[in-house]
Amino acid sequence: MTASASASTKSGKLTLIISIVGFTAALIILLTTAGLGNATQSPEARLPVAVSTGTISIQSGFETPVNVFGLIESPKATTLSFDVAGQVTTLLVEEGDVVRQGDKLAYQDVKRLSARQRELQASLERANADLALAKVNNERTISLVEKKLESAQRLDEAKASLNVAKAQVSEIKAALNSLDVEIEKATLIAPFEGVVNRRFFDEGSVVSAGSPVFGITSIDNYQARFAVPADVVEQFDINEPVLVKVGDINVAGTVTQRLPVRNVQTRTIDILVTLNSNERVRPGDMAILSGFRSHTETGAWLPVNALSNGLRGLWRVFVLTNQQNAQLEARVVEVVYTDGNKAFVRGALKDGEMYVSEGTHKLAPGQMVSVPSQHQAGAR
Repeated sequence: MTASASASTKSGKLTLIISIVGFTAALIILLTTAGLGNATQSPEARLPVAVSTGTISIQSGFETPVNVFGLIESPKATTLSFDVAGQVTTLLVEEGDVVRQGDKLAYQDVKRLSARQRELQASLERANADLALAKVNNERTISLVEKKLESAQRLDEAKASLNVAKAQVSEIKAALNSLDVEIEKATLIAPFEGVVNRRFFDEGSVVSAGSPVFGITSIDNYQARFAVPADVVEQFDINEPVLVKVGDINVAGTVTQRLPVRNVQTRTIDILVTLNSNERVRPGDMAILSGFRSHTETGAWLPVNALSNGLRGLWRVFVLTNQQNAQLEARVVEVVYTDGNKAFVRGALKDGEMYVSEGTHKLAPGQMVSVPSQHQAGAR
């Protein structure tokens, strides 16, 4: 090794030793400064933290609100149609018109029926003439038989002819009555008082038997149908007044029916609520009926702010060991129900214990806290 290489190696080692010594000195100075800072910390910084508290009240069971959704419907609604096929000649009402029971709404072409009616009238006149002749023959035959001028067989034939004539008259009259019914059915009549909500055809349309022509909705007070869960239905008694929310309004009503049959798919029971007024309400509107559901769990209501994250999906509540200069204890609880503001919890809580009601994210188990007196709290 040359002299120059030896000198370079010694210089590198010296530089490394100087760097290590400098780093060690800086670390010692930093740790000393931190220790002095803690030593000079004010006594007020180590005082117990003031917290807001509440008192735990244990109760057996609680109730939660339940909203049941339903639809507004008319107590009567139907589609009207003609019993026989034919051409619609006249429509007397339009959509939105109010009709009364018995009002005529539409006519069907009855020209063929009228022609058939005239034909049967002519047949009836001929049958009546045949009947009159049969009566005369029967009476004459009876007279001749009594005078021994005619045989009994001839009298039987005369009576039979009379009966045939009577049957023909009855048959034609029955056909005329049937035709009258068909002509009557060619006029569409409102079955109840209501509003025309739909018209399916115009004049001149040929409709088949049973094809809807008009839709009518009753103007009686509407009703709301709700599918209520079985564990809630008992709180809605028949004739009980209730409030139904439709959109942004509340409508008063009365429970009029609670059906005895359970829906197989949903396991719910239908109830019908008759509204006191139809104002601002229409069939097909969504309706909400509010109720409550009872729960049997034992626990306490706490504000949501009193909860902090625990282990394995559970929550914890900080409980004070005593009221002044207390130490915090973390109690593990399970949230049974929450509405966003309050939570019903169950767990290692005792009735009358004090808990921290807010700011739990800044606290830790074992920390010393204090509870401001009522005078101090009021001053703040």
